[in-house]
Amino acid sequence: MEVHPLLHQLDSLLAQEVRRPGAGGQGAGISAGMRDGSAHVLRCLKVWYDLPSDVFHTALSNIDTFLAKMKAQPKHLSCIAVSSFHLACSQYQESLPDNAVGVQGVPEPGDLVTISQSRCSASDLLRMEAILASKLDNKHQQAVPPMPVTPLSFLRLMMAVSRAAAARLDISPAPPAIPPPHLLHQLEILVCDSSTLKYRPCEVALALLCTEFQRQCGDHPDTTPALMGFVSELQKYCNISSSEFCSVLAHVVSILDRYNAAGQVPHRQRLVWKLSNRTLKQLRPTDRLRPTLPRICEEGDNGAGGGRGALSRLRSSSECSLESDMSDTDQGYGKAGASASDTESDIEMEEPRSWARIVAAS
Repeated sequence: MEVHPLLHQLDSLLAQEVRRPGAGGQGAGISAGMRDGSAHVLRCLKVWYDLPSDVFHTALSNIDTFLAKMKAQPKHLSCIAVSSFHLACSQYQESLPDNAVGVQGVPEPGDLVTISQSRCSASDLLRMEAILASKLDNKHQQAVPPMPVTPLSFLRLMMAVSRAAAARLDISPAPPAIPPPHLLHQLEILVCDSSTLKYRPCEVALALLCTEFQRQCGDHPDTTPALMGFVSELQKYCNISSSEFCSVLAHVVSILDRYNAAGQVPHRQRLVWKLSNRTLKQLRPTDRLRPTLPRICEEGDNGAGGGRGALSRLRSSSECSLESDMSDTDQGYGKAGASASDTESDIEMEEPRSWARIVAAS
């Protein structure tokens, strides 16, 4: 592809770009940690339904836009989150051409409520979704609001520009034209952290692209001048100052380093499993049940990705997505509050760190 048409598309994105509002800044009691916990739950839903990354980024943008305009209470955050996810599925479906294959049916509201263990009902979800849609940017008053401009929008276009420029300059190996899965995964981790809201979406995308090019330069040193030159030109084109870019780049590397470390994950959802008495009898003796599973080593024989050491070690999207939590808030997701009866009992347990890898393999 030619570079100039892609740059025109980049101009269009920059014109639509708005600085994302900071989480918890409206003084309504919803903290940044609560927002981040909801973001990780949405990633769990995205993996559960095997949806594209666009749905997750759109849902998170819906939440941030809504919280910036409305003074929501913490007890409503779980309903806001699943409603924004349901709306994002419709937004993504509407954005596709008629002949394109998109989401295989928008998830049922009742299923979303059950899987996320939100305290709202399916009818609550639909009412909240209508309120969300009315607060989003919808200049043409469409039935479903258009897709917002997100860091993913910029990452895709910046990679396409770099690929086109590399092809024109006959650079080999040329960078990929579309973000590889591990880069999409890293971007999801970045936007889950509310501290990145203080930066423009294009700044976050370019900083992540810079880390990827640095990794590629380590494998192919001959491409260093060209790839770093692409980053510099995109920085100027997006009107990002050198000091601001250094700040966001350091912040992005810090978040990825912290995530890739084998430390405790702060957001971990507590789930309540409802079991009948007959099932409970089949699980006896209970002394054989383990609250956690042994940790699974993720590093293969050749490492996980090579390059920048700990930064290049990537966890699977399903593992991280199922490690979501809002336990520090005790709001929305978490204890379902269901009481035991003669026919069923509740077992509450914490999702183990490595359980998702077993689910993904089964």
